[in-house]
Amino acid sequence: GKTTLAVEAGRRLAEADGLGLLYLDLRGMDPDPLDTGTALLRLLKALGAGVRDIPDDVAGRSGQLRALWEARPAVLVLDNAREEEQVRPLLPGAGRGLVLVTSRRLLTGLEGVERLPVPVFEPAEARSLLSSIIGGADGPRGEGLADLAGLCGGLPLALRIIGNRLATRPAWTARQFADRLADSERRLEGIHAGDLQITAAFSMSYEQLSPAAQRLCRRLALVPGPDFTAVLACVLTGASLYDTEDLLDELHELGLLALTGEHRFGFHDLIRLFAGERLAAEEDAARRTALTRALAEWLLEVTAAAAAWFDPAHGAAPADWGRPVELSSAEAAEAWLRAESDNWFGAVRVATEQGWDGIVLDTVDRLHWFANQWLLWPHWHELFTLAGVAARRAGDPAVCATQLYNLSWAQAQRGELEQAAASALEAARIAERAGAVRQHAWALHYAARAVTAADPAAALAYNQRAERLFAQVEDWVGHTTVLTSIGISFAGLGAPREAVAALRAALDEARRPPSGAAWQTIADVLATSGHYHLGATYEAMGEFDPAEDAFRFAAGNAGRIGMRLHQGRAEVRLGLVLQRRGLLEQAAATLEAARAHFLEVDAAAEAGGVEELLAQCRAPA
Repeated sequence: GKTTLAVEAGRRLAEADGLGLLYLDLRGMDPDPLDTGTALLRLLKALGAGVRDIPDDVAGRSGQLRALWEARPAVLVLDNAREEEQVRPLLPGAGRGLVLVTSRRLLTGLEGVERLPVPVFEPAEARSLLSSIIGGADGPRGEGLADLAGLCGGLPLALRIIGNRLATRPAWTARQFADRLADSERRLEGIHAGDLQITAAFSMSYEQLSPAAQRLCRRLALVPGPDFTAVLACVLTGASLYDTEDLLDELHELGLLALTGEHRFGFHDLIRLFAGERLAAEEDAARRTALTRALAEWLLEVTAAAAAWFDPAHGAAPADWGRPVELSSAEAAEAWLRAESDNWFGAVRVATEQGWDGIVLDTVDRLHWFANQWLLWPHWHELFTLAGVAARRAGDPAVCATQLYNLSWAQAQRGELEQAAASALEAARIAERAGAVRQHAWALHYAARAVTAADPAAALAYNQRAERLFAQVEDWVGHTTVLTSIGISFAGLGAPREAVAALRAALDEARRPPSGAAWQTIADVLATSGHYHLGATYEAMGEFDPAEDAFRFAAGNAGRIGMRLHQGRAEVRLGLVLQRRGLLEQAAATLEAARAHFLEVDAAAEAGGVEELLAQCRAPA
């Protein structure tokens, strides 16, 4: 990709400026790269210097090149440079000439140059390139071309190889070839055409690494997510942060790692597969398993420590926290959990697959409290499903019930209400048989949540049973939560006065949390929910003043504790109340704020719904 781009750019620039075009392959990835003296000799001869006039030493030849270059400017392509020392004497001084250098390295030691990384192709560009190579994408032969391009990850060299191979096999279709490459274990082997092999290109860079950087490169294939920080890489090196950063810089310098964000690195998908192949070839199975376990344990230990901030039984990271991850506040903990979610969730998957059930259950037991902070995370359903697998293997009925009603919550979030009810009722049966009163109460509550819309009478019955059980075990969170749920059930039954009474009882409970900052946070969440549903009940009764007050409290409280999604939802209801009262400017401003809060947490669908409401506010009477 780099060579093709540089030569084509050089040709166009030379034609545009009426200059000559010179090309020199420096063979930077060969065992014996072109030495600088020989490179200068070839360039001088190309510029018209006589052999007898060319000095013997590098410095003299470099000076002569600069002089000739100023007199006979040209566009020079120096392809496949190994290092700065090889290139620096070949760079001319003043004049109209231009030099384009390609290298697998960043050549950070060169000064006064402009670096242009060759980007991967966008999907449409990749498909277009493949289409041009095979002579068009029309008809059955071109079906699946987009999938084939996607398997190359937009990498220009891989696309060229795949295109050449497909072009020389007229009996193949793009779909058939894509199916052959779908198996990740065979993909790299399949990306070859004649003597062109994608692995050969990667191997050239890999062989240039120091032994320590090679070891880190292959071990990074074990990272579950698409990117990572140097702190996580330290787990695989066993070295200090500074030494690990130096190794990552070496990998980045050779183009094996890309910077994906501030202080974050990531592989291209094909390079990740290559690193995995090197890991399998160079480190035995026992060592790979040990590394995988160490990485999973580290990730899940940090995850549990971060999630502890949102667990009222803890309310902070462990007092003796010593890992190099900053968890000094709930905000820092939430930032880490969000940034590293692909990695810690991948670690849960790996740990479940390996049967490391203890660390899975310990982690998920902490994480379920964090779910209220990140309702839109798309993997809660799978997380609690995996925890259920671990719980069944562990054989503890109370733990099984807990993970089943957690799963019920996630199913309800996805709109799978029948499945949610079934999961919660199964959890209730397991907990009741085991005498696990608290788990029995929570399971009944989640069953009520799942059936509230379809059968509010059944929901009320489940909630009332749960209330008695929560009172029996003196569970403040559960009792307050279920009182709110009872209020919602009464509202669904068309009994607004009873609903208001239950919701006000829940709010009274929410004002009396146990001592501790984490309990106060839970109280704020419960107060937000209670006021939201109180506002909805008053609105349905046509009592707009108390409805407005309740929605304002819910929105303000949610904003104060950083729950932007809840804040936006309360603002939407507040905006509708203001609209019904004819206060259209206030309604529009409130809905604008709601839309901003939805966009802040990537709730695109809810933000889109607000657009319609705003249009109604702004329409002529």
